[in-house]
Amino acid sequence: MTNFEIVKRNTQQPPARTEPTHADHILLADAAKSGSAPLTTFTGEEQHSGPVLATVIAQEATLWTTVDASLSVPTVRVYCTDPNSPYAQAARDTRVQHSGNQVTVTVPRITTPLRTVHHGNGTYISGSGSTYSFTSVRGMHINSSGSFNSGSLINGHHGVEIELLLPSGSGLHSNTSSGSIHTFGHLAAVKIDAASGAVNLASVGRAEIDAASGSVRIGTVTEWVDIEAASGSVRVNRHEGHRARVLAASGSITFTIAAEASGTVDVRSASGSVTVHGSHRADMTVNAAAFSGAVRRR
Repeated sequence: MTNFEIVKRNTQQPPARTEPTHADHILLADAAKSGSAPLTTFTGEEQHSGPVLATVIAQEATLWTTVDASLSVPTVRVYCTDPNSPYAQAARDTRVQHSGNQVTVTVPRITTPLRTVHHGNGTYISGSGSTYSFTSVRGMHINSSGSFNSGSLINGHHGVEIELLLPSGSGLHSNTSSGSIHTFGHLAAVKIDAASGAVNLASVGRAEIDAASGSVRIGTVTEWVDIEAASGSVRVNRHEGHRARVLAASGSITFTIAAEASGTVDVRSASGSVTVHGSHRADMTVNAAAFSGAVRRR
């Protein structure tokens, strides 16, 4: 990718809604919906109103982001529903810095002991961290939320959840080692470096995503998209832009080209099927390939 310019401040802000949405009425995180209070909160100042580039740096956290036209400044809320855990302390110690059109959220590194589950006569010890791997041991299944069909969790913890509420025209840069990312509304641009966890984006202008492990789902792309996924499926429901590149090392790809799209689409999977829907126009270049798996044009 040659350009990752995210926000441009417009001289004229979009008109306010007749009934503006107050930030405290927007609940995204599971913790917020269950009634938990945030452990860290931040609201930008009106003299710095307008779109921002929000950068999130976190070892392990679930990120919830929404863009709302009624908001003029960013709001950040950080949660943890396990008040005595290292994750709650990390949520309290999270730093938020806002300067001009830059907002940076930094969650301190979390050190936790191994977690243990007793099941029958056996004991399962998982790695440290706020997320659980998908593992089956002697009929016991532990999933990413920490629930299991039998056995007792000895020293597991609920992780950190971050809510970002952003004005229209904003962008997101997320760098997380573990944790899912969910966005709502239209982001001008997104850059995501994720080691582990699902990426779910509603709508983006420009997107650059590097996902080591976890699925990638995008609703709409309006300009261009560049995705590299090491392990996990990729789905783009509507590509309206002028350039797309999707590479998957292990996982299927489903890509839908809208009628207004142009330019080049390059979709390749090393191990997994590739399905491309839409545009068979002669003025577009569409490359679809799978080293091990079927290729379908529909």
